Amino acid sequence: MQPSDPTTEPTSVMEYDAWRWHTEGAFPKGRPPEQGYVHIGMFLVWLMDLDMLDPEWVAQPDVARALPAIRSREAPACSLRDVTDGRLSSDMLTPEGRGFASAYYAPQYGYTRDWNRVFGRLANTYGVPDEWATYDRIGPVIERRYEEWVAAGRPELMPMPRLLNALLRFVQPKSGNTE
Repeated sequence: MQPSDPTTEPTSVMEYDAWRWHTEGAFPKGRPPEQGYVHIGMFLVWLMDLDMLDPEWVAQPDVARALPAIRSREAPACSLRDVTDGRLSSDMLTPEGRGFASAYYAPQYGYTRDWNRVFGRLANTYGVPDEWATYDRIGPVIERRYEEWVAAGRPELMPMPRLLNALLRFVQPKSGNTE
């Protein structure tokens, strides 16, 4: 697999995640629908912290008004929900941000796996709070994955050796099998 070139412009907008995907259908009864955006908001704040938000997107009036309060932690991390229409998409990101999000945000692979590992049952029931303590727990995990992605040469998908080893054990015949 060829590494992606994070400096190329996207040909179309890629929607990595959307609040509506989580709140439509089997969303837990009794949970505020805003909870379906928490994992998206935390990732978006991490991208903001590393200057991976597209400057043109950041310059939009609603975004430009919201970011200072988020940067200073005076507003919750998920304050961008309404400004983003509850989504995370490639048109919001720099080329580096698009490359990393494309590699890491794949469903049930990178970010989702890490989110579930860090927050356990709360993640599965959309119970992770929109608090800065949440960001303080997931931010270093995202940072470590980003560093791994850069060290691996910015591949199209995150190198996840433990996941690959588990898959290989599943598809390789066990020793002693004579078939």
